[in-house]
Amino acid sequence: MNPINTERTTSNIAAEILIIRQHTCKILLVSAVEIGKRLKEAKALLPHGEWLKWLAESVSYSRSTAGNLMRLHGEYGPRLLTSSESDENCQSVGNLTYTQALILLGLPEEEREQFMAEHDVAGMSKVELQQAVQERDQAREERDRAIGEKSELEKEVADKDSRITELTTRNAGLEQEVSDYKQKDEARPEKVVPQPKEPAVAKEESPSARKIADVQFTIHRDNMLNAYEGLLKTLAGLADTDPQLKEEYRETAYKMMENMTKRLKVYPPAITTNLKIKKITTTL
Repeated sequence: MNPINTERTTSNIAAEILIIRQHTCKILLVSAVEIGKRLKEAKALLPHGEWLKWLAESVSYSRSTAGNLMRLHGEYGPRLLTSSESDENCQSVGNLTYTQALILLGLPEEEREQFMAEHDVAGMSKVELQQAVQERDQAREERDRAIGEKSELEKEVADKDSRITELTTRNAGLEQEVSDYKQKDEARPEKVVPQPKEPAVAKEESPSARKIADVQFTIHRDNMLNAYEGLLKTLAGLADTDPQLKEEYRETAYKMMENMTKRLKVYPPAITTNLKIKKITTTL
């Protein structure tokens, strides 16, 4: 019969330490959850305003420590205190240290299990776990920001599409107005060109010449008014789509109309000549 090998090795010692540490972590977390459960019970029994005094005098806990313990019970208690040791969810939580369990409280409950499945939380140090949670939060913020920017961009595109549709409809209306005006203008009687005046004709206009002048003036006046209205509508449309181009067109049109007004103030201009008439004097 071979003797049993009882030689101690560093590998055996390490394995024993890991087992003891695992049991210690589980006992510590379960104990913290049990304490949190009893703290909730005591708080419900105490009169209003006596909670902090009772913590300090009876159990020597600060408000934040008691709050953490009660949160641990609320988040992990249902699994640790009611599940069997063979339950995978119980094992994943039971292997956590007190500090690791507190850090994971910063994650929403519905995302905590996914995070623990993707990371070896039990094997992480406090700093490593805090960094992993922080990186997860940053990734979530960047994702939410990207979603928000996408929504804003989609809204902007939708607004521009709506504006383009509105401008297209307005442009179609203007084209219809121009078409109606052309049809109305074509339906008018043919323009009568006035005959040149005979030298011997008196300055007073005949009734027919006045009628012709009225027709010509009305046509030119209507054309100017319609063109002016069309210019205003164009500027109004550019005010929303291209304000800078609108301002350039407005200044150009304003200067042009200002020059036209000056020219129209006295028209036609008086005939001038640079010839000087030299007076001839005769000495008798």
